[in-house]
Amino acid sequence: MPDPILVGVTRTVRLRIAEGADPVATRAIASTQIEWAKAIRFYTDLFLEHPDVYEEKKTVRARKGGEHEVSWTGKDLLTWAERVSVRTEDHPTVLHDFSEVCPQMPVTLRRAALNAASGAVASHLTNHKQWEKASPATRGKEPGEPDPHPNLTLYGGMYHLDVERLRKGGCRLKVFADGRWRWTDVPLQMPPYALDLFTQSEAEQARIAAERAEQNARMIAEGREHRSGEERERLRATPGVWVAQSPTLVAKPEGLYLHVPFEKRVEIKGKAEERRLAEPDLKVGTIDLNADSTVAAAWEGERCKGVETVWHAEENAKRERALRKVARKQKASGTPIKGERSNQDLWGYIRNLDASLAWQVAARIVAWAVALGLQVLVFEHLRPYRPERGLSSSRRTNRKRSYWLRGQVLRHVRDLALREGILVVERNPAWTSQACPACHRLAERLSPSGVGYPSRLHCGHCGWSGDANVAAALNLKLKWDRTFRYPTAAERKAAEPRRAGNSGATADPETVPTAV
Repeated sequence: MPDPILVGVTRTVRLRIAEGADPVATRAIASTQIEWAKAIRFYTDLFLEHPDVYEEKKTVRARKGGEHEVSWTGKDLLTWAERVSVRTEDHPTVLHDFSEVCPQMPVTLRRAALNAASGAVASHLTNHKQWEKASPATRGKEPGEPDPHPNLTLYGGMYHLDVERLRKGGCRLKVFADGRWRWTDVPLQMPPYALDLFTQSEAEQARIAAERAEQNARMIAEGREHRSGEERERLRATPGVWVAQSPTLVAKPEGLYLHVPFEKRVEIKGKAEERRLAEPDLKVGTIDLNADSTVAAAWEGERCKGVETVWHAEENAKRERALRKVARKQKASGTPIKGERSNQDLWGYIRNLDASLAWQVAARIVAWAVALGLQVLVFEHLRPYRPERGLSSSRRTNRKRSYWLRGQVLRHVRDLALREGILVVERNPAWTSQACPACHRLAERLSPSGVGYPSRLHCGHCGWSGDANVAAALNLKLKWDRTFRYPTAAERKAAEPRRAGNSGATADPETVPTAV
């Protein structure tokens, strides 16, 4: 049995600052963002003025003895920047006085701006060096000035997001108002599940604080300076418990938000391939993603426990209708003007439709997997989209976006499944929707009505007949087990006439994805 692995996962809860907030508080938040931007600009200019600090070295002693040189760490850069920008008794003379730009800024906020500027300048210098080394014919434009992220991260001492205040619908933030930094109450709009997450986090943080105090007292009594490995582990969050991290103040066109990341440690019982070999009764789900539906089959060992289908043909049709409308409007208005974006409302509708559908399908798949206790989800490895000949512009664009949508669903499933300790793997999709899941020979794809897309699969050898997407989900289990029987060259040649005449069934699964 493989050794379990603890991995960290993150989710973000978005708390909207209520539109009816005190205008004074709203102005104070805007002033705080201005101060943050000034602090970042100050330290960005400072690091650009002294790029040689990124080449500085320091001597460290190795655990096994001996000394060697290493580059400065982020903490070393922070120490240097504060020494040349903040007046103290130890260094009363500075190169540039930070207090003249942002007077009385809290230390945690100043250091957050310093670290953001340091990382942005380091990235800029690296990109610029690579640009200088590249060939002038292929290197493109010179990298622009570093642009640190504008959103304001609030570290400890800058916010109070305790459960008692959240129950009353608000929080406290330290903001810049009337030339000084002060606390202000801010009303919040929260999703219904947020309070449960904050309650769980507050209880875990209280446990860690009590454990740390107990360890400190024990270390003083025993005359120790360092914690043991077991003591350090007890100071970490309990696996499976969400713990809130420092929030970020984000300005969007529709208003201000506090983005609060939550972290959780999840126990994974080894890698997928190791578990396949070690656990013959592993619970596995095989999923076939398609434009109109998603078919999932649940397995426990060799026994299929059921098949679930999630239909989204209606959303696919809505997208195609919107794309046809875009094509008609564009045709009526003539050649598009370079640099101008037409039909913005329609494109926004299409993007929102796809984004919402991707999350809905992913959530349905993961909820189904959790309900059945599945431990691994197997998907087809999605290939790049290759347009077919003879399609209209709107149909081709719709097909392209449906391929993109399946990639988004897979990406969301990876994220959501990992939070539940479920692994996601991919397998080659070749022949999965064209091979009989009973006798494993090539079958015939056909349309029930005789026209249109061949959605059914009929095997002339054993008589099995069913939905081609269900067959693909069943065959993916053979791909997972490494027992899938690939057709021989003679079988492919014999089946070619049947497959080529089936109203658009794919003729070569190695070059065109089987899921359309």
